[in-house]
Amino acid sequence: MKIYQHQYSSNSSLYLLAVMISFFLFSASLSATAQTVSKTITAVEFQNQLKTSPKAVILDVRTPEEFKSGHLNQAKNLDIYDPSFQDQISKMDKKQAVYVYCKGGGRSANAVKKMQELGFNTVYELKGGIMAWEQGGLPLQGAEKPKTDLFTSNDFDKMLKANKNVLVDFYAEWCIPCKEMEPILAKLKNQFKGKVAIERVNVDEAKSLTKSINIVGLPVVAIYRNGIEIKRVTGFQSEQDLLNLLQELK
Repeated sequence: MKIYQHQYSSNSSLYLLAVMISFFLFSASLSATAQTVSKTITAVEFQNQLKTSPKAVILDVRTPEEFKSGHLNQAKNLDIYDPSFQDQISKMDKKQAVYVYCKGGGRSANAVKKMQELGFNTVYELKGGIMAWEQGGLPLQGAEKPKTDLFTSNDFDKMLKANKNVLVDFYAEWCIPCKEMEPILAKLKNQFKGKVAIERVNVDEAKSLTKSINIVGLPVVAIYRNGIEIKRVTGFQSEQDLLNLLQELK
């Protein structure tokens, strides 16, 4: 009788263990299924997919002022800097694919993260944002007549000719990583005075220039020797990253 009870107890434990493992695997499967499918695609891919998805949700996460200067057809504007942004996107249909973009890619990347946290099924991000879209000569709705650039290609050439070694930071006032890099660049400008000229170019004041040299996404940092571009990097650069870049001008 004692042996029978022991066997019964052992079988019950094994059964319970099997049930727990099955439940764990099932839960893991559900969790994996619930993960957001997010893809960063080029401007041409973005446009082609929108052509075959007439009911797609197109989300412009720039400021209302930027939106008015030109936007994708049928895009909905929700400013990611608006305190109510998270609440607004949480009310959207999470089963519907969302195509999101901003000016250069930084804000849209943050928007994608928020959508992943909220459980959106599928999110497509425009690589390089509106800047890449315009570089590709793709159409915008409500685009304003281009304003005269405050900084031209001639100004840029003069800046490069004035110094043998130049590091140029292409930035915008709305770009958060650009603002984070500003004090680092100011420090390095003093540190490398007389050796390397460290300059900043506001892309919103130099649209023709940035288009001609294919600046897509921000921030972009490029180094020049005798007027010739040696290397460029995109995205936030730490002080050490910039120091490593400057070493290439030695």
